[in-house]
Amino acid sequence: MFRLAQLTLLLEVAGEEQAPIRSVDRLGFYDFFSANPFVVLSGDDRRDVADRLTLRLAGFSDRQLSYASTGQRFASRRRRLQHDLSLLVAYGLVTIESGSYELTMIGGALAERLTSVYADAYREAARVVLKRLKRLSDNNLKKNAEEWLGKSWLLIDVLDDVAETTPGIAGRRESASRG
Repeated sequence: MFRLAQLTLLLEVAGEEQAPIRSVDRLGFYDFFSANPFVVLSGDDRRDVADRLTLRLAGFSDRQLSYASTGQRFASRRRRLQHDLSLLVAYGLVTIESGSYELTMIGGALAERLTSVYADAYREAARVVLKRLKRLSDNNLKKNAEEWLGKSWLLIDVLDDVAETTPGIAGRRESASRG
């Protein structure tokens, strides 16, 4: 339930930030980095300093021991993502509209009712992360993730065939095979 609530909050913020989520891979990166926002703050420029302060005020700490194993944690979280997303679709909380994953009206109403301190902190982290990552192409997002997570996560086959869970892919494959 906790992961489902996080995904619901992430999709809420993605809608607010006009950050369409067109693939499970992109959702996976957004999801992981929103839960671990200090991973994407690598510099000491003005923006990084401001975002670090925002995250600390929201209740996040950059001194967590778990930041040492980010690659492995990303891999295991990514494996659960497809299942979690399918549950949200089955519950009628998420839909695929215009080629991206979005909250339904019911999902949006649920997200609004999530009002804990952690939910507010997670929303703030998701805003920081989405503002930084939404403009990146898929290739650049993947390259940055490799730098932030290290190469070890690539050794685990985390990106199984996701054609069935990527909006529009299955339809294009069927059209191509017919034509």
